[in-house]
Amino acid sequence: MNPGGRIKVALRPFRNLLWAMAGFGYDFSRFVRYGGWRGSGDANKRDYKAVKIYHRLEKSLSFRGRRTDSGWDAAGDLVGLLDRRRVEGGVPGYHETVGIKVLGDFRAASDGGGGTAQRVGAFLDRTRIDSLAGGVIACSAEALLAGRLDNPERFFLSRHSVRDFRPGPVPRELIERAVRLALKTPSVCNRQAWHVYQLDTREGIDRALALQNGNRGFGQDVPCLLLITTDLRAFDTHGERFQHWVDGGMFAMAMVLALHALGMGACCLNWSRGAGDDRRLRRHVAIAPAHTLVMMLAVGYPSEHLKVCYSARRPLESVLTHLDTRS
Repeated sequence: MNPGGRIKVALRPFRNLLWAMAGFGYDFSRFVRYGGWRGSGDANKRDYKAVKIYHRLEKSLSFRGRRTDSGWDAAGDLVGLLDRRRVEGGVPGYHETVGIKVLGDFRAASDGGGGTAQRVGAFLDRTRIDSLAGGVIACSAEALLAGRLDNPERFFLSRHSVRDFRPGPVPRELIERAVRLALKTPSVCNRQAWHVYQLDTREGIDRALALQNGNRGFGQDVPCLLLITTDLRAFDTHGERFQHWVDGGMFAMAMVLALHALGMGACCLNWSRGAGDDRRLRRHVAIAPAHTLVMMLAVGYPSEHLKVCYSARRPLESVLTHLDTRS
C-alpha cells in the first residue's frame, strides 16, 4: 500500500468519529426541536402525554390483588391534563378521548381518593365519554393462546428477505391489513408513536431509494416502498432520547412478520445515514418534520422462482446466556 493509502486507512477511524459527532448533534437538535419534553400547547404532544398517564391507570386496574385506593395520583394528573384541553379549546385527541373512558373505569373500581376523587368525579360528571376502547378486559389463558402457531418453526424459518418481486402493484388494502396487525406491537407506556408512509409510484420509490445504500441491483423493481417512522413528540424525558428507535424497530419487525403472514415478500432497508441524507430525503419525500425515519421496507409479491440469501445464523450458545442456571 502506498503512503497515501496508509494515511487514509489510519485516519478513517477519526473520520468516522467526526461524522458520528455530527450525527449526534443532528439527533440532539431534532429532539430539542420536536421532542415532547417542553410545552403542552401542541395537540399531538398532549395526546401522547394522555396515554402515558392513563396507561398507569390501566396497569393499576390489571394487577391481581390491587389496592382499590391506589392510583389516584395518576387520575389527578390525567384530569389536570384533560382540563387544560377544555380551557384551551379544540377537539380532544384520540388518546385523550380514550383517557376519559379509562378514568371512568378507574373511578368505578376505586375507593378513597379524597379531594382528588371529588375532582375526578366532577370532571366525569360534566364530560361525555365517546370511547369504548381502553381500560382492562377479562381474559383467559385459553384466549391468549388461541393464536398459537401449530408450527412456529415453519413460519419463522420460511421468512427470507425478498429482493425479487413480481411486477404489479401491491393492493393498499393488504398494506392496511398488515399495519393493523403490527399495531399490536408493544411500545413504551403504550404510546404507539408509529407512522407508516407508503410509496407505490415508480417516481416516488426511485426518489427515496436514490438516497438509500442497500438496494443496488433490485431497487428499480421494487413495487411498493414503506417508510417506517416514529413521532418524536411522544418522548419527553432524557431517558427516552433513543426510545423512538427502539419502538420503531419493534414495529418494523412486526410489519415484516405481518407481511410474511399475508403472503408478501419484504426486504428491510436500513436508514443508517447522516444528517445530510436525512435532510435531502425530507426535501423529496413529504415526511412530517417531527417523524424520525427508522427504516424502509421494500414490499411486493415474491417472484414464482427466486433466489434468497442463505444467511447463516449464529449458534444458539453465542446469543443466549443462562445467568441463573439451575443445578
